[in-house]
Amino acid sequence: MAFMRLASIFLAAALLALASAIVQPVRAQESPTSATHESSARPDVEDLIQQSGADVSVAFRSLDGGQELLIRADRPFEDSLSMKIPVMIELFAQAEDRTLRLTDTLRVHPIFRSVTDRSPYTIDVASGDDLVHAAGRTMTLRDLCEAMITRNSDIAANLLIERLGLEAIQSRIHTLGGDGMVLASGFGDAKAAARGLKNVTTARALMAILLALAQNQVVSEDASQQMVGLLADSRLPGSIVGIASSPSLAANQRPSPSGDQHDAAIIFGARSFVLVTDVRGLTPQGSSALVAQISRLLAAAI
Repeated sequence: MAFMRLASIFLAAALLALASAIVQPVRAQESPTSATHESSARPDVEDLIQQSGADVSVAFRSLDGGQELLIRADRPFEDSLSMKIPVMIELFAQAEDRTLRLTDTLRVHPIFRSVTDRSPYTIDVASGDDLVHAAGRTMTLRDLCEAMITRNSDIAANLLIERLGLEAIQSRIHTLGGDGMVLASGFGDAKAAARGLKNVTTARALMAILLALAQNQVVSEDASQQMVGLLADSRLPGSIVGIASSPSLAANQRPSPSGDQHDAAIIFGARSFVLVTDVRGLTPQGSSALVAQISRLLAAAI
């Protein structure tokens, strides 16, 4: 089975680090079943969580829609990379609608406006964003999207948000069944965060969006596959995005700024599923081991 690692979200946490070997995702879409039933692995998963002493959220769904497990799945958490996924989706949607072209260009700049009062803020060298050094250059929307997803660039994300519009992105999230995911501001907008306007998701919301991508139901089949491919190319340490070939989840996980571990994965294979977890109260190593055990239990029960 091939694992698509989607990092802590997508974004300052870690994606289910399944392994380091990157492979191409399986393209076949599984036939959905008529009803969803709770995974029979629930008692074993709950026992594992209780024994670990951790505070854990789980959102799991088999790709055929037949099995599901939700444990504290509506608890919000912050993850930078995960919150960039809907930006990517809206970009591909507007390209499909011919509102724009992926070959259109934007001039790179590191200064943006806060959603609170339009005051400027800067993403500087200290952020580690390599597009700081590209200021003044022009880049295509496709290249900005690649930088946003594969290198977690806040500058690329903010440039795309300026072009696409926050409201359009949030509307797309709702259309995909991702209520619980809120893109309230650009990335690095400290003034917005201080006023409670934070970019957050829930395990359930992220699962819904990844499931739609895995089932080729986002924008179009071709667009879905291109987006899954971008996620597979994300090789950031602890990135919740990517594709791996092993059921071991311990490879690339890293803590979020809060110390929590946010993992997400699309698993393609004989037992295909989407899994999102939010683990609090363990070391990175302990969290990795726990998520690996949860994944194996859920896969075995399909």
